[in-house]
Amino acid sequence: AGEADFDKGAWAPEAEKYGIIGLLSARQAMMPISKAEEMAHLKMLVCPKQPGEDAEPEPARRHPDRNGGGKGKVQERKKQEVQGAGRVEPNMGSTEILPGSARNDWWKNCEANAMAVIVREQFSLTSAELWRVPPGHYVQQAGPNEVFINGQATGLQRMPVLPRGWVTVDAISVGGPQYLEKVRRPAWNVIFQSGTARGDIVVRDSLPLDSPEVAVLFKGARVEQAGPQHVLEDGIVRMPISFRVGVGRHPTNAAAEPLKRTGWVTCDATSQGGPMFFEPCVDAGAEDAPPERSPPQAGAPTPVGAQPSTQSRPAGPGGPRGAERGERAESGEANEAGSTWDKNRFWKVVNLGEGESNKLALVSRAEPFAPGSGRVPSVDLLVRWLQDGEVVEQMGHSKKMRGYMVMPVRPVGEAGGPEDAPYWVTRRVVDKTKDGVDVEWFVETRNGEEVRREDRRSQQKQR
Repeated sequence: AGEADFDKGAWAPEAEKYGIIGLLSARQAMMPISKAEEMAHLKMLVCPKQPGEDAEPEPARRHPDRNGGGKGKVQERKKQEVQGAGRVEPNMGSTEILPGSARNDWWKNCEANAMAVIVREQFSLTSAELWRVPPGHYVQQAGPNEVFINGQATGLQRMPVLPRGWVTVDAISVGGPQYLEKVRRPAWNVIFQSGTARGDIVVRDSLPLDSPEVAVLFKGARVEQAGPQHVLEDGIVRMPISFRVGVGRHPTNAAAEPLKRTGWVTCDATSQGGPMFFEPCVDAGAEDAPPERSPPQAGAPTPVGAQPSTQSRPAGPGGPRGAERGERAESGEANEAGSTWDKNRFWKVVNLGEGESNKLALVSRAEPFAPGSGRVPSVDLLVRWLQDGEVVEQMGHSKKMRGYMVMPVRPVGEAGGPEDAPYWVTRRVVDKTKDGVDVEWFVETRNGEEVRREDRRSQQKQR
C-alpha cells in the first residue's frame, strides 16, 4: 500500500479519501449535532486538566484582611482573576481571555478556501446558527477573545461579535483553518452603476429605506463600514458607512457637498432579485486618498465651500496676495482646484481653558463654531465637544469661512466607531478685526513635539 499523503484538500469518495477541509465543511452543515439517543440519559463530568498539570489555586481566605491581606489587595487579586477568567466547555476544555484583544476591533473573513464563517448564538459550537460572514466580509468584535488552554480544543480561539453571536477566529491548532484576520479599517468599493446622472448609490440618514437622503455615491467610490450590518426582514443587507472629503455629493444638487458624510446604504439586495452594490476592498488596511475632482467648467456654479478663483489678483511677492499665499501654504489649504490631500498632519487642542463658553465643537459640516463666539451648533450638527490635550488627524485642506479657519479632522485613537469619519473643527481666527487677537485652538505635533506656526513658516522659507 502507498504512503498516506494527508492532503487536506482531497475529496474522492470513490477512493474513500476525505481531506480535513471537506470534512469540516460537512460538519458545519450538520451543526448543531445533538447528543446520541443512547447517551441522552447520561450527564457529562468535564475534567479538562490532565495528570501532572498544576493544581487549582487555594481558595481565598475567609477573612483576607487579617494576617497582612488588606481589602485593597483582595480587590486587586479579584480584578486579576476576572481579567484572566475563562470558561469550561463540555467535551472541549477550558478557556482563558486572550491578552491584547479589544472591543470594536474589525476582522475580515480570510478563510483560504472561501468558506463562509458561521456566527453562532452562544460560545458553544453546537449552539444555533444566527448568520454567516461571506468571504472577504467583516465583523466587529464585541468583547475579548477566548482561547482553549487544554482539552481536545487546545489553541482554538472564539470571539464575540456585534450585534450578537460568536465566531471561530483560528482553528489551526486543531487541524482547521484560520477564519479571521484583524484589519485596521473595513473598507468597501461601490461596484454598482445605475447608468443615470443622478448617482449610483443613495446614502440615507438612518437604517429605514424611507429615511431622508443625505448623499449620493458613484461607482468606484471607497467608503468605510462604521458598524455592524443589519439584515432586514426581506433579507436586504443594510450597512452604516462613513466617507471622506471629496467622496460623494449632495443628493439633489450636483454642485454641492453631501449633507452628511455618514449614513446607511444597501450593501446586498440579491435576496429580492437585486444586485450587489458594494464589495470589500482587497487592501482594507491601507490608507486611501479622496478621488480627484475635475476642475469646474466656465460658467458652472461654484461648489459649496469652494474658494473662488483668484487668477485675476496681483501675483507680486508683497501685498495681500503674497500674504495670502503664505497663509494658504501654512494652513494646508488647496493651492489649485482639484488638488488632493496627501499629507500626514496631527494637531493638539490648546487654549480652551475653563468655562462652558470656551468649548470647542466637533461638527459634521464645514461651519465655524469658535469658542467664546456665542455660536453653538445644533444637535444634528454636533458630534461632541473637544477638550484641551486631545489629538486629531487632519483629513483634508482647511477652509476660510466667515473670518475663521475650519479644518476636516478625525479624532486619533477612536478607530472603529462613528468618529472614524472626517468631521470639522474651528482651528483659529484669521480675521483680526473679528476678535481683536490672533486666537489658535490647535497646535501641530510631530513625533510628540509641538510645532508652532513660526517654526513652520521658517521651514517653508528655507525650502
